[in-house]
Amino acid sequence: MLGDGNAGMSTIPGLNQIQFEGFCRFIDQGLTEELYKFPKIEDTYQEIEFQLFVETYQLVEPLLKERDVVYESFMYSSELYVSTGLIWKSRGDMQEQTIFIGNIPLMNSLGTSIVNRIYRIIINQILQSPSIYYRSELGHNGISVYTGTIISYWGRILELEIDRKARIWARVSMKQKISILVLSAAMGSNL
Repeated sequence: MLGDGNAGMSTIPGLNQIQFEGFCRFIDQGLTEELYKFPKIEDTYQEIEFQLFVETYQLVEPLLKERDVVYESFMYSSELYVSTGLIWKSRGDMQEQTIFIGNIPLMNSLGTSIVNRIYRIIINQILQSPSIYYRSELGHNGISVYTGTIISYWGRILELEIDRKARIWARVSMKQKISILVLSAAMGSNL
């Protein structure tokens, strides 16, 4: 029996509680940190700039209650909206608009999420919505490498990369890197 011999043992908290606390940390801090990683986008002449105003993001209350989501075969989620600005540098003018970024799966107090009528205990990955994603990273030699990823409804399809010598490369479905000229020719383009 587990008598007094185990007096020095501590209890391990429930995994669902750890999951719920991690999710709350993501909503309170992590979401803002991820949105700050989104770079400003400028046109080629650097006259117009697009940027997110992360401080004013908004998670909308779900339309359906948790119990109704199970019966309706939906995902229990909240819509994420972020204020954005389109800035014309030459005129000093700015146009603000709130845009829809995507749905964030919500977690109930038991540490589970509901996806397609099924209670999920751990979601290890949130998929990116179909769109075009741009980013700038430092390469292994300290030089900026710019990439754009085109994600369709069927997953990551095409990733474009501009290297330090201003050459454009493409990766189709995360395979080997090929020249954009070769990809264009394979798609029937006459250059």
